[in-house]
Amino acid sequence: MLQMKDVCKVFRTELVETHALNEFSLTIDEGEFVTITGPSGCGKTTFLNIAGLLETLSTGQYLLDDIDVSTLSDYQRAKLRNQKIGFIFQSFNLMPDLNLFDNIDVPLRYRGMKAAERKERIDEALESVGLFARKKHVPSQLSGGQQQRVAIARALVGNPLFLLADEPTGNLDSNTAHGVMDLLQKINDDGTTIIMVTHDQDLASQSKRNVHILDGRISSSDLTTVNENAEPRAVFA
Repeated sequence: MLQMKDVCKVFRTELVETHALNEFSLTIDEGEFVTITGPSGCGKTTFLNIAGLLETLSTGQYLLDDIDVSTLSDYQRAKLRNQKIGFIFQSFNLMPDLNLFDNIDVPLRYRGMKAAERKERIDEALESVGLFARKKHVPSQLSGGQQQRVAIARALVGNPLFLLADEPTGNLDSNTAHGVMDLLQKINDDGTTIIMVTHDQDLASQSKRNVHILDGRISSSDLTTVNENAEPRAVFA
């Protein structure tokens, strides 16, 4: 599903050359729940941006659903990103003047999808995160945890190949964070592949695989399957 081989990403200025990723190789299969951890500056965000087609790699190969993304134009990359990838951000990135229904509708409109199909998908997505009854609310009328659940619904509504979650619990208190994590685990159990960047080792231990990055490379000693039988918590606690 996702395969990176010997990927390097170099940022250059007139005086400095920074290797954010260096001979980075990783394969993620359909249905996995993988957390990406590592210290600040290790390359987590660069990996996320390349995986999400927000940045190009300097050298190496990245295959997304058997497509070599390095051969694509900017337009083709944007189209592939809209069709294949769902994004969940730490800051929610909801549009404050739009209600929940219209927030989730935005990525579907870019696909030119008919209104009836969009409505069906949006209602199903809101139902899946427990917020169908609030679809006419605006984000300011919701708690932080509820806003993140809207962001998850927006990421799911297009039936993506995988979800990329960037510190999705970073702005939440611990109880709410665990509720969001339980929701992500349920989504993964239903078959959606999830790749999550986090600094929280407790949350990382609840995933099926934890990839630890150090100095732009995977620390192979930390590439393990962890805590598959963790005791479940109540969703939306």
